[in-house]
Amino acid sequence: MATQKEVADLAGVSFITVSRVVNNLGNVRPETKGKVERAIRELNYYPNRQAQALNNGLTHTLALVTPRMFDRPLFNNFYVMTLLSGVEMRGRELGWDVLMTTDFDQEGEFDFLRVWHQRKVDGLVFVGLRRFPSDQIREIEAKGIPCVSISDRIGSSAVSWVDTRNDEAAADAVRRLAALGHRHFAYLGVDLTQDYNPNFRDRELAVRAAVASLGLELDVIATSGVPTAGMEAPQVYLSMARKATAVISGNDSVAIEFMATTARAGWLCPRDYSIVGFDAEPAGRLCVPTLASYRQPLLEMGQSAVKLLVDQTTGARNTKITETFPLDFVAGDSLAPVPQS
Repeated sequence: MATQKEVADLAGVSFITVSRVVNNLGNVRPETKGKVERAIRELNYYPNRQAQALNNGLTHTLALVTPRMFDRPLFNNFYVMTLLSGVEMRGRELGWDVLMTTDFDQEGEFDFLRVWHQRKVDGLVFVGLRRFPSDQIREIEAKGIPCVSISDRIGSSAVSWVDTRNDEAAADAVRRLAALGHRHFAYLGVDLTQDYNPNFRDRELAVRAAVASLGLELDVIATSGVPTAGMEAPQVYLSMARKATAVISGNDSVAIEFMATTARAGWLCPRDYSIVGFDAEPAGRLCVPTLASYRQPLLEMGQSAVKLLVDQTTGARNTKITETFPLDFVAGDSLAPVPQS
């Protein structure tokens, strides 16, 4: 196995220069960095992470931590897997490995800090699909554990976060549908007392405010949780004597199931109602009609979270940073003028 000294000898540079390149510490001229990288490839050199950890306390490994919310294969979770792709891309670019953990403990409570306690990682990126325990927040603050949250704006001064402007997108959805003549709205959400979901919460609050500001009518269909919302929401909707013609769904998965279920009952989109979702999942482009949606820049969010975390871990930054991204509207055939009675 090649050593850093052999890399330095082949590249004609000092051992310290190789160390700076390997650890991505900067302050190395581009031409010198190129020599080192070519020597690394030629010698098939891999950094000894255990030795690095002994020298500087860093494993150069970070964790993407998310509760396992649903009984389905993780690769079917478009939201989490796209975030993971962004985390992996930026981690690889910066020379960091990524560990993913989704475990529950025996009591059903999720230990966000488990892999840090086991000293497997230097810092953690959280996906906010479950409420963060207050005792773990206090531990982060007391021990200075490097952490960044995605989609959950944790109030602690010790936890940076990355999120999207769901309120702006939800208000835009209301305005788009109102411009098409719709006056009776429905929002497909979840019971937030049972299912902690910051995205659904922010979207629902914004829909309520936008509909009220325009003096329009709104039905909120709050189902027991995200995994069952797609099955429960259409049944509630179909049972209503007066059905909304404008439907805003908390995410695309719920919207897709809603369209399929109502169609089997003879209630068709966009003939009888229009619908818009969130996340712009690829499956929405395969629906008939295609689903209008709002795309979160999930890759960019994952990349940003890693950059914030690495800066915190290496000492380049020690203050809380927050970053919000806009959502992009993706047009679809599921939006149409209000049906004529």
